[in-house]
Amino acid sequence: MNQPLAGKTALITGGSRGLGASTASKLSSWGARVLITYREQSEAATAVVESCGDARAIQMDLLDEQSVTEAFEEIVATEERLDFLIANAAATALKPLLALKMHHIDKTFAISVRHFILMVQLAFPMLEKSGGRIIAISGADTVGYIPTHGLLAAAKSSMETLVKYLASELAPMGVTSVGVLPGYVDTDSIRMMTGSLYEPLKAAESETHPLREAASPEDAAEAVALMCLPEARWLNGQVVQNDGGGLYAMQGRFFQTAVQAMGQEPGSDSPIIGI
Repeated sequence: MNQPLAGKTALITGGSRGLGASTASKLSSWGARVLITYREQSEAATAVVESCGDARAIQMDLLDEQSVTEAFEEIVATEERLDFLIANAAATALKPLLALKMHHIDKTFAISVRHFILMVQLAFPMLEKSGGRIIAISGADTVGYIPTHGLLAAAKSSMETLVKYLASELAPMGVTSVGVLPGYVDTDSIRMMTGSLYEPLKAAESETHPLREAASPEDAAEAVALMCLPEARWLNGQVVQNDGGGLYAMQGRFFQTAVQAMGQEPGSDSPIIGI
């Protein structure tokens, strides 16, 4: 049980940083051979590979159909097996819907929908042979409003629907499909997106989350790794929220913070109660 994935091979898109890199590290520690894809950050990808032992980095641009096809041709030609396709990479324009340009929409959906389907098609023969699993990484913006995330939420919601259809279509042939939906994860991307709001946002997350901490990429990677175990087979078609209860608690967390900002403690004597 120290290496429950020994002999397995996982392909992780966007594996050079963040959740992808942490997932690579976790699966490697469980004995899996890890293949990570990257678009531009070759040095970061090399560092991940070097830390994972039996691992390999593959350049693949998920905006380019030919790049995806060529990457999978290389994988098919050189790898003995493929057990897990983990679709982690994503990119978008963080803008209000009225400010989006058509190329923003095309690029976002190219990664999370168009070329996600293409990867499944190209990987399927190897996954069918191994009785493998497709794991798609979604996001909190599909279950709650996050400003400027409308486009990405639409693409990820589509990916979640595809997981359910793939689960229905491919499971009879031995390939199962699941989605993983993290909540807030403390990544470099969050730091970049939030700028000067990063520290207050992280502090608020740590203070109000039911687990009283902000999830790290390593925390989020644990659920992805669990989805690779044979015991997760009956989660076929499900989108698993590995948010530690934080998303469900969001309204209460906001309420509690608002009441405390008024100098009160939540309780029956609060004037807000009963409105």
